Amino acid sequence: MNTLRIESRLAEKYEYKPLPDDLSKKYRQFFRENIPDWLTESGADTPLYTNKGTLVCIGYDRIVVGDYGAFIEFDDDKIPAQFVIAPGQEYRVSDERYSKHVKYIWLTIKDGSNIKVYLQKKCVTYADYRAGKYYVSVHEVFAE
Repeated sequence: MNTLRIESRLAEKYEYKPLPDDLSKKYRQFFRENIPDWLTESGADTPLYTNKGTLVCIGYDRIVVGDYGAFIEFDDDKIPAQFVIAPGQEYRVSDERYSKHVKYIWLTIKDGSNIKVYLQKKCVTYADYRAGKYYVSVHEVFAE
């Protein structure tokens, strides 16, 4: 089941603040239960692709389940793709009012897939994301 719509609604309503404990537990369980069967939470060497067939990464470290979804974590050394800053998100890097405070840089791949890849810059309280790691939703990548 694709949970991207639910993730988006939660983010809109709670603005990426930690969910109340009961909702956090409920949604984390839901997101974990809806991780595609071919993915392993503890990581794998599986190459991952966009829906257009572009290679995103060669393997991943783990899947992080937080208040706003389940995300695949990977490092620089697993990236053959050319990520670019998503259109309209340049301010996260170029505008000093934001660049020093953003939690992530929103990246994508120029292949028409509109994939959203995060380069995490700071830790957050609603998930165990690590600064310097890349994240992509479990529902935006494919094994082939």
